[in-house]
Amino acid sequence: MLAAKQITNPQPQAWEPEKIAIVIPCYNEAQRLPLEAFLAFARRTDDVRLIFVDDGSKDQTISLLCGAAAALPEKVDALMMKKNGGKAEAVRQGLKFAAQRGHQYIAFLDADLATPIDAVLDFASVVDRMDEIDVVFGSRKGGLGHRVYREFHRKIISRVCSALGRLATGLPIYDTQCGAKLFRNTPALWRALQKPFTAGWLFDVELFLRISDPNRQNRNNFFEFPVIEWTEIAGSNIKSSDVIKSGIKMVGLIARQWKIREQYSRRDNESVANDYQTLRCGTHFSYQLLTELSTLIDPDAQGIVLDLSRIETFEPSVFTALISVCDEQKRAARLVKILLPDNNQIIEMARNTGLIATVDCTQMLATPEIISHDSPFSLVEI
Repeated sequence: MLAAKQITNPQPQAWEPEKIAIVIPCYNEAQRLPLEAFLAFARRTDDVRLIFVDDGSKDQTISLLCGAAAALPEKVDALMMKKNGGKAEAVRQGLKFAAQRGHQYIAFLDADLATPIDAVLDFASVVDRMDEIDVVFGSRKGGLGHRVYREFHRKIISRVCSALGRLATGLPIYDTQCGAKLFRNTPALWRALQKPFTAGWLFDVELFLRISDPNRQNRNNFFEFPVIEWTEIAGSNIKSSDVIKSGIKMVGLIARQWKIREQYSRRDNESVANDYQTLRCGTHFSYQLLTELSTLIDPDAQGIVLDLSRIETFEPSVFTALISVCDEQKRAARLVKILLPDNNQIIEMARNTGLIATVDCTQMLATPEIISHDSPFSLVEI
């Protein structure tokens, strides 16, 4: 588990999240990161934020990202993983960070800009015009007038990956591995990001699988966009062994596809989104607050989500009292879900009192550390 605390960067009270957030995973990219191209795009584009995620780099990448965040604090964030967890985890943590902050559209893009960053704006225009589309992903299909340059062996690998993707999702996908994808910020996306991916380099397919409707006839929320430009960039961190290992893992995912679709079904997402009432607690959990929360429960709600993910301190035996409140809601045929923080003391107390055993509890894992714009670079460990 990649645990990290978030260093908050105070924002003005009137601040609202940009419409589009672009997550860029980085690992040892100091020698090939086109940082000026990213910054130039950020300066000329309104309502877009760049979120760089350093995946435990061993070179000077984090220093470059800190410099970018300092140079353009209103448009750039730098997140740092405590240790290298792979591209899939870096992307997942970046998407979670952006989704929680409330950006309307969230994209991710390879750091080498093999796909030009302006493609994200093309993707967003599709979602703007088509309400039923939740996912837009780039395709290196090429065509007359397209500038798509790929090595032959990469094309073969891509065809194999796409075949696995079609088997896993049931979608007629041509290209799963173009490193440019955009998602509408929906409950389905949030739910799909709660657990680490298991398919390694093919995590894109696993993410599609989690989002896709279990009923194949209803999978009309995906859009494959043929990119205008794509260029093979030398120096990729992907090895042949990574491709083989990911392929084996993907075969396992295909074998378990119905279980995964059931787990991430839209029906559950819509139930949480439409029929559950969410009640949130601050940093201290007390008997008085528990009583106040009880009085706020909507009698028409089919379920309650009690968000305790922010608590840092609590009164003795308050978790025992919480079990009694949850039992009352169950007797009223009302489902209860509890979100707990990534805090060992609180998790242990919830376990010892029997809360975890009797109530549907979810531990909200910590997000990567976000480098505040006023942090001295000398304090950054690289």
